[in-house]
Amino acid sequence: MGRERELDQVSAVLARPPAVVLIDGEAGVGKTRLLHELSSPLLVGSCHPMRFPFGPIVEALRDADLPPGLNPVTGALRPLLPEFSHLLPLDPPPVQDPQVERHRLFRAVLSLIDALQPITLVVEDVHWIDPDSRELLAFLTRCLPAGANLLLTYRPEDASFPVAGFRSHLPPHIRHTQLSLAPLDVEETALLAKHLLPDPPDLWPLTLGVPFAIEELARMLAEGRGPGTPPALRDAVLLKIEALPVAARRIVQAAAVVDEPASERSLAAVAGLPPEQSERGLAEAVRRGLLHQPSPGRYGLRQPLARQAVYDSITPGVRRRLHRRVEAPAETKGAVSPREEQVIGLAAQGLTNREIAESLFLSPRTVEVHVANALRKLGLTSRRQLPGNTE
Repeated sequence: MGRERELDQVSAVLARPPAVVLIDGEAGVGKTRLLHELSSPLLVGSCHPMRFPFGPIVEALRDADLPPGLNPVTGALRPLLPEFSHLLPLDPPPVQDPQVERHRLFRAVLSLIDALQPITLVVEDVHWIDPDSRELLAFLTRCLPAGANLLLTYRPEDASFPVAGFRSHLPPHIRHTQLSLAPLDVEETALLAKHLLPDPPDLWPLTLGVPFAIEELARMLAEGRGPGTPPALRDAVLLKIEALPVAARRIVQAAAVVDEPASERSLAAVAGLPPEQSERGLAEAVRRGLLHQPSPGRYGLRQPLARQAVYDSITPGVRRRLHRRVEAPAETKGAVSPREEQVIGLAAQGLTNREIAESLFLSPRTVEVHVANALRKLGLTSRRQLPGNTE
């Protein structure tokens, strides 16, 4: 649904091997679904968080229909593919040098792909790739057979795989393309919902067009359950939350309680974090795709359903404390004045009251009053809590 342009683009590249295709997108956006629509012959393997050595390559090759008359070097694959031992040549004689043994294994994979062409080797979830498979992919891309392609999918927010470096080292004769899958728009979301439900409500505000969220929410509604966070989506969000460092987790929890995009300063205040920790926590939450920046300087959770999943996971005691911090500024005497904003901006840079006074041509006593008033209005107890403070 809504992927005709992307499908045509990928198909056109794969039709002219050798080629490398990189497809990125957030979890649930439809990377795997797009692959199912391709007409090219595929061998598909997936990386896993446990990062098994050569895991995705072994998984892909297990689905191969091995032809007769394979190159003797492919016998080196017997330890990785024991189920094919009756189809593979005998193991080559052992060698003492581990690097020679490794090179022979890489050549065996290359030779098998050569025998299977035309073929596209697909490695999904490359953000979880193991070091051995990573080196093997780098080897394969430099010598892809004329009738073979390589297609990789990954989540950019989780990627430790250096995609830019991988792409920059491709030989000139190997074509490549990068495709980023975005969520569905309002009309596409409505069309998908109509295929899933006889009389669907507007699912876009809750899902923001992520197909996985649309399908899971539609399933809940079809079963007669009210709108809420689908269990599969909730579990996926909570797994990501549990993997966060403490500061990042507290920032995400603060964003869930605030319930609308907020500034870094506001999230730090609600989370109760000093500036240095809140800055690192926010950066990590954004990098891992839990928070995004819908407008300059404002951060929030990507989806309302994700926000609800995070909110429900917060223990009652912590939730009450976060709500008190959210409500604290409303109990003060008003917004920070322009002069107070100037003063605390300099204070956040680590300037003393005297240095601020000299910079703004004020008395140190006046600066002291402005700092105290601004901290009170922001619900902070110390200037060290100001985001960006370098003291």
